[in-house]
Amino acid sequence: MDQTEDDALRAALAQAEQFKNDGNAALKEKNYAEAIRLYTCALDLDPTNAIYLSNRSAAHLSNDSKTKALRDAEACIESKPNWWKGYMRKGAAEHALNRFDMAKQTYFRGLEKDPGNTSLQEAIEAVQVAHEAYSLQLKKENAEKEAIRQAHEAEAKAKADEEALLASFMDEVEALEDQANTVKKPEPVERIKPPVDFGTPEGQIIRLLQPHFEWINLNPFRVLMLDTDATDEEIKQHYRKLSAMVHPDKNPDPRAREAFEEIKKAHDQMTNEDRRKTCMRMIENAIEAVAVERKQKLKKFRVDQLPDINDLNEKAVLKAFADSENRRRNVEARELKQRRREVEQEEAEKEKEKAAYLHDKEWSQAERRDKRMANWLGVQSDPNKKVKTLPKNVGWQREEKKEPKKHGVVDGNEYKKSWK
Repeated sequence: MDQTEDDALRAALAQAEQFKNDGNAALKEKNYAEAIRLYTCALDLDPTNAIYLSNRSAAHLSNDSKTKALRDAEACIESKPNWWKGYMRKGAAEHALNRFDMAKQTYFRGLEKDPGNTSLQEAIEAVQVAHEAYSLQLKKENAEKEAIRQAHEAEAKAKADEEALLASFMDEVEALEDQANTVKKPEPVERIKPPVDFGTPEGQIIRLLQPHFEWINLNPFRVLMLDTDATDEEIKQHYRKLSAMVHPDKNPDPRAREAFEEIKKAHDQMTNEDRRKTCMRMIENAIEAVAVERKQKLKKFRVDQLPDINDLNEKAVLKAFADSENRRRNVEARELKQRRREVEQEEAEKEKEKAAYLHDKEWSQAERRDKRMANWLGVQSDPNKKVKTLPKNVGWQREEKKEPKKHGVVDGNEYKKSWK
């Protein structure tokens, strides 16, 4: 090698050393990307320099490029096998990659090269602590994952069990429906009600015509002594029984006819399906309102401190029917008033038209009278004035019916017409 080549080599090595020093400064300032660039420039000039490789490995590791740091550390060991720092760099990269066992082996290999190196010993202790912490963390994460997996499995199993239970229930329902469709249903048990005590005819008249009966008898169920769930047959039976007791042909009491009218009116309402449903709904709503109010009062009073529930229900039902009747009468009164107003307006219009007609008629008669008077005065003032008269044959005359000629018939006097 001549002198020129030696000078060029020394210059290149000096330049590489300068790049290394600048890279160290950048690494110290935590400018890792710039440090990596400068170390790379130094390695371009001296590719096998273990120091440059070690420093670039440290820069890569600080820049979180763990794999590149490991690659430079391995190249450093290959370039300088007996240097402990190469093993230090490789162990640090393996530690960062969570390869704890490999990192410990690498550190121990470094101690073989430099047995008393405290940095390697501290690194071994650090990697052991990190390995234990990582193992605990890994176990914790695995336990959490296992718990989540078991929870999902339990949820899926519970859902599957619920679906299976529902499917089983639906199968049972379908089986029962099929059985119900095939097996004859038992006949409904006939309701057994205690017999009704209708009392005496006189007692019925007193009941039906008691004071304010026109309001009390608005409830047809009460008049016919029926429950709200009465059947058509029960309605018919009660009507016949009560009618026989108070019918004016059978009961000599002078009030019998009026009592019979009350029974007949109630029966008419009960035989009207819509009216009966309306009455049932009114009774149910009134009783329900009493129950709600009583429930609120039971929070403050005892049961024995409250009025009898049957009396409250009877009063509530009576009030409901009375309110309904009042509303009906008010509506009827308004409609009657409206009809009267319309009739009065119609009569007023007729009177107005009649007056106009009479006025026009009187005016027309006066006008014709004035014309006749004027004509008469004109004739008196000029006797020679001829009065226009209508022609003799002008005006209304009855037309003579002419028989149509019959085809084929010859008039026998036709020839005489030629003599005239």
